[in-house]
Amino acid sequence: MGRHKKTQTDGAYTPKKIPALEGAADVITDSDPLWEAVLKRLANIGKTYGFAKVEPPLLEDQYLYQSFYRQNQLPPEVLAVSGPARPAALRPAMLPGVLRGYYQNKIFDKLPLAKWHYGGWTYRVDKKGLLTSNFEYGLEIFGGFTHLAEAQLIGAVWELLGSLGLKDVALEVNNIGEQACQQAYQDSLRDFLRGKKYDLCDNCNESLQTRPLNVFRCANLDCQSLLAEAPAILDFLSEASHKQFTSMLEALDEMGIPYQLNPVYAGVEGCAKTNFVFKYKTKDETYILGEGGSHEGYIQTLCGKPHSCFGFVGSASLLRQLLEQNKVSVSKELHSDVFLVPLGELASKKSLRLFRDLTTQRIAVHDHFGQSGVKNQLKAAQTQSAPIALIMGQKEAMEEMVILRDVKSGMQEVISYDKIVDEVKKRLGK
Repeated sequence: MGRHKKTQTDGAYTPKKIPALEGAADVITDSDPLWEAVLKRLANIGKTYGFAKVEPPLLEDQYLYQSFYRQNQLPPEVLAVSGPARPAALRPAMLPGVLRGYYQNKIFDKLPLAKWHYGGWTYRVDKKGLLTSNFEYGLEIFGGFTHLAEAQLIGAVWELLGSLGLKDVALEVNNIGEQACQQAYQDSLRDFLRGKKYDLCDNCNESLQTRPLNVFRCANLDCQSLLAEAPAILDFLSEASHKQFTSMLEALDEMGIPYQLNPVYAGVEGCAKTNFVFKYKTKDETYILGEGGSHEGYIQTLCGKPHSCFGFVGSASLLRQLLEQNKVSVSKELHSDVFLVPLGELASKKSLRLFRDLTTQRIAVHDHFGQSGVKNQLKAAQTQSAPIALIMGQKEAMEEMVILRDVKSGMQEVISYDKIVDEVKKRLGK
């Protein structure tokens, strides 16, 4: 009798090999150098520019997303999750949780200036009811920052994209002013477009009733052509907004970051003041790599109080896709100070202690507790760019000795275990 390929429980078939949910994805940097490059550079940029890592939860109160998207009910693209506590939802975006974490933990009372970076999977339900996922990342600054900090954040994103080898990246900037400036401008824009409503698409006509600035975000070319003679938002900025914007642009000039002024670019609802977008253009398509700006409107909606915050949100999934699409060659980044070569069971056990003693001194060690021979392991040491290999066999393990080998020259000597760590530090200059 043949075996059943599927088991049956309560009338439903359960596969023996359970795959990931359709629309979800794995990140396995060990076998995917593109993902490793993206995530490592994200971490490096955060560290270089002084952004602390934050991890908002995957599940949030449903009302957080209702407030963030300014709707009376959970938006249809947000996946609701039932449970014993308050109604929850799977995060469709990282930013709401980041802003909630700032005000809920009262960071404004603890730090005059906070700089955060974050990254993680987000999930949405598309119009067909299918699950889609995206690995978002972002940078956010809170508190008493100036235009210089804004320019530095933009510079961090510029450096990140450049470090990944993406060419033809364009930075577009605009300023849509504070809330009072926006209100005055949107009234003028609404009056300008009211007589052209029959030439606008349905979405733009709806935007006239809610947020006329969204017309600038429409992809319909007919709608965009109508904006050629529209009033310019820069003419509606207050003196303070003008001064802040000019100073920020001067800071970008000082950093040598090229940008394009785009007077018809407006960020999503909730953004104010400086708005910017990074675009990647190919012969056939223009990709939005991410958008940023002042998020004061968002945080006031969520917590009821104004807090200064400025940030950027992008897609790491898109970055990885573009690297693959453009066939960008990214080698796996391997580097160790020491390559540990244990030979045999006793030596492997002794090498565990040696590994610990080295790493506690902040020496990067690549270990191989496998079955490869010494020749294969020494070849691997070269691929790891390790200048030193420490070899321990049965004899060395019993005599508390270690063979230190210079990987480049091949010269080696036997050193007692109690002196090996100091000798390695000496040769590494640590």
